[in-house]
Amino acid sequence: MSRETLLNQVTELVRHTLKPLAEDIDRKGLYPEAFMRKLGEIGGFACVGSAEEGGSGLGLSDQISVLREIGKECGATAFSAWCQAACAWYLHQTPNQAVKRYLPDVLSAKVLAGTGMSNTVKHLAGIEDHLLQAVATEGGYTVNGILPWVSNLGENHIWANTAQIGGSYVMFITGAQREGVSLIACPEFCALEGTRTFAVKFDNVFVPHEDVLAEPDQFADFIKSIKTGFILLQIGIGAGIIDACLKEIELANVGSETNYFLDHGFDELTKRHNMLLVKTEKLAHESYQNQANLLETLQTRADASQLCLDAAQSAALHAGAKGYLMSSPVQRRSREALFVAIVTPALKHLRKEISDLEFMGGEEFSI
Repeated sequence: MSRETLLNQVTELVRHTLKPLAEDIDRKGLYPEAFMRKLGEIGGFACVGSAEEGGSGLGLSDQISVLREIGKECGATAFSAWCQAACAWYLHQTPNQAVKRYLPDVLSAKVLAGTGMSNTVKHLAGIEDHLLQAVATEGGYTVNGILPWVSNLGENHIWANTAQIGGSYVMFITGAQREGVSLIACPEFCALEGTRTFAVKFDNVFVPHEDVLAEPDQFADFIKSIKTGFILLQIGIGAGIIDACLKEIELANVGSETNYFLDHGFDELTKRHNMLLVKTEKLAHESYQNQANLLETLQTRADASQLCLDAAQSAALHAGAKGYLMSSPVQRRSREALFVAIVTPALKHLRKEISDLEFMGGEEFSI
């Protein structure tokens, strides 16, 4: 399938299936499972997988474009789709063939998947303690601990985690049906309710070697191989939200004599957005070849967060009093944009890592 064909099909599916659900997803916490399944059927998650793995081989850049199309109508669903795509990315990159058995079904969304890597990414940046612990046992590992936020989950979903073991980590696939795994409801969010986000408890959960994405001696190299792709895929969520904000600004400007006086107008935001998309495409192609620069990736992701915030606030101000109604699209976009700047790696996290890398002369810390 060509890139153009895929994006045309995604656009149509979003318009006809997702758009009518966006308010219920945001306000009522509806999880759009049927949309996610159909997206998988048309190849919407297949870009990161090779043809041999059951994917399309189109690459990270086109996967980001798919997420952008979803984000134009619903930021929450773009995030859920990112979780699925991120898990597929890990499975594509793993050096362990046994665990790749999950990949075809994740690429097609026959199996829905999440990514429980927030705690790990923050831990490796020196921000918080690691919350899952593992001990080696016959045939694999036993894992204990609780993760507070893991998204795109369900009783039949799978997801990726890491657990600390000695001076290293093991990264693995697990699921809610595993003995000792419990899903715990989270408090109500101000947005992103329709993302099936839970706390996850591990009580002596056995992880066999065939479910391991990276053994402890593989972990340092593996996390480097997935990190830039993990981060760049998130830009697709923000890019779609920015597109939607620009659309609202353009509509609000029709017949207005006062919007000209606002900061972050349509032309400025459009220029910044186009620059962001060019940088993201370049880095995505490099990341798919395991050649992306981490510092440049972090800086681009931080730029996406800031631009998303600027665009959403500007859209609300351009809309005026109408933008303060709960029924206004810009009200939802403001909350979605805030999430883009908070989700791991959050804007403050990104800036910390950027500062650390610049201090080290652009060299990534050893794990």
